[in-house]
Amino acid sequence: MMGRDGYLAEFLDFWSSLSEVVSIRVSLFTPQIGETGREVLSSAMRRGAVDELVRLASTCPKLRMDEHVARSFLEPPPSPEECIFAHTTHCVSADLETTIQPCQFGGNPDCSQCGCIATAGLHAVGRHRLMGAIPVSTVFRASRNIGASIQSVRSRLPAGMGGTRGRRLLPGIGG
Repeated sequence: MMGRDGYLAEFLDFWSSLSEVVSIRVSLFTPQIGETGREVLSSAMRRGAVDELVRLASTCPKLRMDEHVARSFLEPPPSPEECIFAHTTHCVSADLETTIQPCQFGGNPDCSQCGCIATAGLHAVGRHRLMGAIPVSTVFRASRNIGASIQSVRSRLPAGMGGTRGRRLLPGIGG
């Protein structure tokens, strides 16, 4: 679809015309490593899609696309380990038991071509600098590491002492 000029504008015009549609958010296709299907955007197509989304955001009120978020599609997190969204979600399959890893795409996602709007949004937030100096992603990583350390200690304590050892936190998820 991205190979056809004007596709995004047509898409947005159609969906924007429906009164039932309140807002529109756009993700791009995220391939698995080595995938070569027609859905995989070339670098030029990805850049063109991002430029067009940024342009259309000013003329399409229902499109929710901040320029910083859109530009994050061009430089996504390099791996699930560095993806804030992958660390703030727990994805399970339709059986509600099988964990999907390393992120919502499972398998071996090509993070260099990530098109997830949630990933792009949180990546843009993570690049924002607090007081002009400290990236939000640094604060997030520190918070995550502190939480993991506390959870590690709690998992070794008996339940009666504020720990989680020997008790289930949620049905189907051991403590």
